[in-house]
Amino acid sequence: MERMKETIKLAEKRVNHSGKNEGDAFDIDMRGAPNVRVPSSQLEEHRVVAGILTNPVSEYYRVLRTKILRIMAQNNWRLLGVTGPTPSSGKTVTSANLAVAIAMEPNHSALLIDADLRKVSLSEMFGVTPRKGICEFVAGKASFDEILLRPGLEKLGVIMNNRPRYGSSDLLMRKPLHDLMRKIKQEDENMIAIFDLPPVFVGDDAIALSAHLDAVLLVIDSGKTTKQQLTNCLAQLNGVNIIGCVLNNASEEDCAAQLDVNYYRSMYSEE
Repeated sequence: MERMKETIKLAEKRVNHSGKNEGDAFDIDMRGAPNVRVPSSQLEEHRVVAGILTNPVSEYYRVLRTKILRIMAQNNWRLLGVTGPTPSSGKTVTSANLAVAIAMEPNHSALLIDADLRKVSLSEMFGVTPRKGICEFVAGKASFDEILLRPGLEKLGVIMNNRPRYGSSDLLMRKPLHDLMRKIKQEDENMIAIFDLPPVFVGDDAIALSAHLDAVLLVIDSGKTTKQQLTNCLAQLNGVNIIGCVLNNASEEDCAAQLDVNYYRSMYSEE
């Protein structure tokens, strides 16, 4: 009994007044993160145009932002994955633009996380190669503060990958990343975390991680994604909350930022 009492006392000492364990090694606070200046020309070259209000495409991403935020708020969701069936669907461009658009909204902040570890897409997109990135964090070799960057927007944080990794699904299942997801849901109700996931048909990364997210946004390519690919992709993500679909590379008449997943399911269904 005495040993049990001592154990309880020790556990109580490890909890601070806010209810957080001392083992929680980081707080999610973007204000102290390094602010990296990214030229508009760099962003526009890589089609990150949500923050360039003179670019007409930026309006599509603001519409997408509004619809996403409404659905997330209705369901008390905070963690959003973005993926597509195959490479080059446009999921990274959509992830980055959506994060920028959310960070520009007065009442929200965005944390953009590169979870496509076989590539360095976000690093190339923002023109930044961090010394330490997401893989060092999940491996316990870097703190959260060491990997967080702010690319010119006060309320946008980005966590990048600094070199391609293989066996990436195992890395994504490590405890530090799940601790980060838990903290996002606990600490700031106005923050939306966007995970740029790998394509569904490239390994098991997207399927494994999406099971731990609140919802997934699916990006399909108007000119390349086939009916069978979309059907198989939805089957692979069975049980995941599909918040909607973005039809990438679509004409204006095709509604480039359409979010009604049932519309796309019916569009690809057998007659």
